[in-house]
Parts: sequence; structure tokens; C-alpha cells
Amino acid sequence: MKGFTLIELLVVVLIIGILSSVALPQYQKAVMKSRTAEAWVNLKNLNMAVNAYCLENPGAYESYVSGSNESLPIDVTNSKNFNYRGWIQCSHTNPHDIMANWQGGGGYSFSLGINPRTGSRSCNGNSCKDIGFVNYISNNDDICLCGGSCYYAN
Repeated sequence: MKGFTLIELLVVVLIIGILSSVALPQYQKAVMKSRTAEAWVNLKNLNMAVNAYCLENPGAYESYVSGSNESLPIDVTNSKNFNYRGWIQCSHTNPHDIMANWQGGGGYSFSLGINPRTGSRSCNGNSCKDIGFVNYISNNDDICLCGGSCYYAN
């Protein structure tokens, strides 16, 4: 009689289990990076919209939160994974602040920010290293707009 023995079947199941336990964390990190790519595109578009708004309304000061019912100078909508918020200050001395807060669950906690002048990206939170941020900085508003201490991308 030909076929698999129980031991052979258990060895195959064990090998598949080991391979999946190695691959799953890397897969989850890749998914997180792709989700944050969505936020960077939205932040860049928000930055351009706010810059255009400031060209038309010098000296304006507004705040916005995605999903709110207030009349906003720009259209900010929630996505499945992120909540966008910030403030607009149309002056040369104080740049506006554009942030995306992770709302997707899964044990991740971070906020993304983009500097309106330099376009540099920053991340504040426990999960920044998981999405590829490795450069740490403390209390530098020229780079980090997410909070006092954050990670930034070159």
C-alpha cells in the first residue's frame, strides 16, 4: 500500500508552520508600508492644497480635522486607515502643520507629518520603526512636525 505515513504528514505541516511564522511578520510590515504610502500621497496633496489656499488668503489661520462637519478651506476626508488633521497658518514665519494619525488598529500607533517648506517626512509614535523610519531627532521643528521627538526620513 502506497501513501504518506502520519509522521511524514506531521513533518510537512511542521515545515509549513515554520515557514509561515517567518514570513508573516515580514508580510505585515510590507502591508503597513504600503498603507503609509497612501498617507504620504494624501499629505503631499494636502500640502499643495494648503499652499494654494495661502497664496489666495495671506495671513489666514484655520484648523481642520478630517471627517468634521465644519466648513474647511480644503477638502479633507478620512481614509480607511488614517485620520487627517492640522492647522493652516499662512505666514512666512510659521508653517502650517499637516498630519495623518493611524486609525487602522492592529496594535500600531503613530502619526505622520510633512514639512510644508522642505517636504521632509516625519513620524511620531511607537510603530515608526516598523514602517521604515530609523533616523531619530528630538525637538527640531524644522524637520519634525509630529511632536517633540520623532523619526524622520532623509
